Amino acid sequence: MNWKTVLLLAILTRPLKMDAANDAPLDRATLRGLPAVTVVIDTLDKELAHEGLTQDALQSRMEQRLRHAGMPVGKDANVFLGLRITQARAKRGPVAVCISIGLYQPVVLSRDKNIKSVTQTWEVVTTLMAEPKALNEASMSSVDELTDRFVAAYQAANPK
Repeated sequence: MNWKTVLLLAILTRPLKMDAANDAPLDRATLRGLPAVTVVIDTLDKELAHEGLTQDALQSRMEQRLRHAGMPVGKDANVFLGLRITQARAKRGPVAVCISIGLYQPVVLSRDKNIKSVTQTWEVVTTLMAEPKALNEASMSSVDELTDRFVAAYQAANPK
C-alpha cells in the first residue's frame, strides 16, 4: 500500500458528520461560563502505544497545558475535553493520523426539558502523516496545537 492509499484510509476512517461542532462563533459561545473541564482520552490503538503514545502521557500533557493557560481543570467537572486519535498505516512508510479534540457537555432539549444528554459542542481536528520514528513527536505537537486552540476559543468566549 502506498502513502496515497494510507492518506485516503485516514480520511475515510473519520466519521462524516453533518452540522458537526467546530470552532465557529456559535460553537465558541457554548464555552461561555464553563467552570472547569475534565480531560478524557479515548482508547488508543495498540500500535500507537508502540510509538510511545499513551493515554496517561496525552492526558498529563493536555491537563498541564490547560492549567498553564489558566483554564480550570477538575476531575469532578461534568464537562469534558475529549481527545480522539485514529490512525491508518501500511506495512511500511508513513503513518496517517487524525487527531480531534472536542468539548462535551450536558444539554437539555428545548422542546422537552426532561430530556437531558451529553453532546459535543465544540471541536477542532487535524490530520498528519509522519514516519513511525517521528510519529510520537508529531502527534504530541499536534495535540499541543489543538489544546491551544481550545484555550484560545475558551478565552475568546470568556474575556477577563
